[in-house]
Amino acid sequence: MASGEHLRIIDVRTPSEFAAGHIPGALNIPLSEMKDEIPGLAAGDQVVFVCRSGKRSVAACQKLANQPDVLNLAGGTMAWKAAGLEIESPPQASRRLDRQTHFVAGLLLLAAFGLSLTVSPGWIYLALLPTFGLMLDALTGICPMTLILKRMPWNAPTHHGHTLTVAK
Repeated sequence: MASGEHLRIIDVRTPSEFAAGHIPGALNIPLSEMKDEIPGLAAGDQVVFVCRSGKRSVAACQKLANQPDVLNLAGGTMAWKAAGLEIESPPQASRRLDRQTHFVAGLLLLAAFGLSLTVSPGWIYLALLPTFGLMLDALTGICPMTLILKRMPWNAPTHHGHTLTVAK
């Protein structure tokens, strides 16, 4: 890149990972949506696959093993950052989703205890919602509250760079 060579950098992480920070000018094609060829790729284009640490980008290289000009960025965006190179990220990161989730869970627990003490003991069952959600998240990595908060307008993704969703 420093020598002026044109490289097509393709980030194979999920759109949310890409939106959180990526190499400037990278194109986002999630590994799960990648086919045996990349649309719009001209003959002789040098392609560099990148992910967070380099594992998914190796898989992307293997999917396109029939193309001679396919490279893997060893160490991924973590190595890129460690080398002190620029990362494009949202200009002002809104509250992180996990912090929002913890805040709402705490608010629900506080409301459950407050209402059970002042209104009716039955309100204590409201505490089961965040408890269930946090336990489900710990066991499976799926948090219903986070999924809901992701859809809120203040968490709408800001796209810097290019995102490509390949039609199936």
